[in-house]
Amino acid sequence: MNNPKRHSMKLAAAAVLTLASLATHAADEIPVVSIQSMTGTTAFAGAAFQNAIRMAMDEANAQGGVHGAKINLIERDNASDKGQAINLASQAADRDRAVLVLGPSSTADTMAVVPLLNDKRTPSAGLAGSDAILKSGPWTLKFRQNSQVDSPILAKYVLEKTKIRKVALVFDRSNEALIEFKNNFRDAFKAGGGTVVSEEAVVSSDSNFLPLATKLKAMDIDAVYFTSYAEQSANIALQLRQAGLPERITFIGSLAIASPKYVSVAGKAAEGTIAVSDYLPGIDRPQNKAFDAAYKSRYNVEADSFAAAGYSLAQVAIAALREAGPAPTREKVRDAYLRLRDVPVVLGTGHWTQSDRKPSYGAVMLTVKDGRFVTAQ
Repeated sequence: MNNPKRHSMKLAAAAVLTLASLATHAADEIPVVSIQSMTGTTAFAGAAFQNAIRMAMDEANAQGGVHGAKINLIERDNASDKGQAINLASQAADRDRAVLVLGPSSTADTMAVVPLLNDKRTPSAGLAGSDAILKSGPWTLKFRQNSQVDSPILAKYVLEKTKIRKVALVFDRSNEALIEFKNNFRDAFKAGGGTVVSEEAVVSSDSNFLPLATKLKAMDIDAVYFTSYAEQSANIALQLRQAGLPERITFIGSLAIASPKYVSVAGKAAEGTIAVSDYLPGIDRPQNKAFDAAYKSRYNVEADSFAAAGYSLAQVAIAALREAGPAPTREKVRDAYLRLRDVPVVLGTGHWTQSDRKPSYGAVMLTVKDGRFVTAQ
């Protein structure tokens, strides 16, 4: 005959064992949430970011994880939408109990989520370039260097290696980071002796640039500087050439255009373009060679600068988790991230470092030759 009291005790014991099992499982995993624009208008970057982050985390787990614990990468797609990014960030902090959030992909989406993550005391490190994200609070970390690092490198190269002295600037006024790219290049170019003839604003939804072409053709300029995303910059370049802008006028641009997409869309109009970038496939470093080969093998496509940025962000995140020690908390991860220096990455000079949450890793100069970006001499 069943004893109800004994049966009740068995159920209670089983529940305790189940909870203990779940707790043990949770202790063996480190929850990290990656929020990227895998679909929508910025999917050209977000999908590559997510693919590379996933690859890096899988590699780390295959090598034993972090202090014996597996990194549980939880992937979310905010579809290039600020509202979705905010909702996913809230879920990452409250439901997923993430010790670190990676993303979102763009500066605009990042600006939308970091106040919430600071309120929830959850560290985040995304792909935004603007230092404006740091104003939200101490839980906002930064991975990408500000254009104050790479824009002067581009301006110096143009002034020292070419005959370009008079430039018109074309920039996306709807993106804070792209505005900063323009401002930092402008200031460095003028400080070096160059002249900025005009500053022309576009927005990401623009597609007809013939009026802009007519305006630029009437200017006494040596070059047009682009800082809008790769496909739009390519459309501008193509329409400018079709409208008769002389080939003697060179196209130059921020790292936003340093993508195979720029070359494939612009075609012959892209030839001779000069751009600054933080990555180029084929850099002769062991880590870069391994990354290039692994990414091509896994995704059957050549890694671009977005993939390299996602992979490098993951390398810095993994370094922070290791620095935080066993059973990392959000506070330990944040403090560990702030202690990081000289982390090996595939971007720039190959080493990521920071000072007061402002990172740097250098840049490379590129030009378009025979339909592809190559290292500029």
